[in-house]
Amino acid sequence: MGRINGRFATIGWMPVSYFYRTLSRHEMIELYSSADIALITPTRDGMNLNAKEYLACRTNEKGVLILSEMAGAAKELGESLIVNPNSSAEVAAAIFQALNMPDAEQAERIAVMQKRLKIYNEERWANDFITGLENVKSQQAANLTRKVNDQVINELVVGYKSAEKRIIFLDYDGTLTGFHKDPQMAMPDQELYGIVEKLIAVENNTVVIISSRDKETLSKWFDDYPALAFIAEHGVWSKNPSGEWEMTDHIDKQWMETIEPVLQYFVDRTPRSFIENKNYSLVWHYRGTDPDMGQERAWELKDDLKDYIANLNLEIMDGDKVIEIKNAGINKGRAALNKIGNVKFDFILAMGDDWTDEYTFKVMPDSAYTIKVGTKQTAAKYYVISPL
Repeated sequence: MGRINGRFATIGWMPVSYFYRTLSRHEMIELYSSADIALITPTRDGMNLNAKEYLACRTNEKGVLILSEMAGAAKELGESLIVNPNSSAEVAAAIFQALNMPDAEQAERIAVMQKRLKIYNEERWANDFITGLENVKSQQAANLTRKVNDQVINELVVGYKSAEKRIIFLDYDGTLTGFHKDPQMAMPDQELYGIVEKLIAVENNTVVIISSRDKETLSKWFDDYPALAFIAEHGVWSKNPSGEWEMTDHIDKQWMETIEPVLQYFVDRTPRSFIENKNYSLVWHYRGTDPDMGQERAWELKDDLKDYIANLNLEIMDGDKVIEIKNAGINKGRAALNKIGNVKFDFILAMGDDWTDEYTFKVMPDSAYTIKVGTKQTAAKYYVISPL
């Protein structure tokens, strides 16, 4: 600011007036009313009221709001000029566009945003907030009947003990273990190995680990347990107990060369995000990023990928802090049905935490026990709060 004023100021004029103090409401109204442009660029969510106060003061329906994409108000004030506050070039271009914007366009943008602010005022916000809280209580009451309690456990145990042939589908990340910022650190511990050993030791138990993980990782972690069956990469690969890995279908992977540069662009723009290359899918991880920025970039990425997936027959899977791109038509439900085949299992249990596990829940017979890890909306019959 000092550099700009030193270079461009004259005896009677200074380009930048800097107020490092609290301003009264009347002073703020005067500034809002006289400003042709409001440049509001927080680097994380905040300053939403400043943007709305500026719009409320534009009684002549002129003026341009330039707003950071990090501000929560950016989702509500889409007619403003949305910028990345970390890009000086993008901010400069927005200022130039604002200075040259025709009066008619300014009035059109301002009118739309002012109308929205009048509708969604503080009273409406407060009512929605209270209604949301009340809905949570009713949702909790409804969920309580589906939570795995002692009665459900007893029913499950009786069904398990009376069955002659059983199959158990267990998701890995988020079900058998918690999540980690580095996916390779979510390796099984001794407690998990102990659970697996007990399950596969029971005669006529078929235990299937059904995961989005690549087959190499699953093979390395469970190499000492040949009695396990596996479904890897959402159903691309399958392995029977003491068998070899088999591909469930012939899948083209040439599309990965086209999609990877798109993901790399988002890695470059989002610190602490990274790409995981699987055999037949690509995953963009953003668990370690700034939460607000990560979510914004995830929305952008999904929007950018829409044109690609339509032409290349791909599918976007929006997981827990991950965006995965894979061939369409391959999913856990289809692979789980192949595992069941024509065998008459009289006890079926499926557990998972992700929306990709919904495919599995939906194809299970009515007699199956399906359990969701977490309280999100699900097709499963029951839910538990946390991983095993």
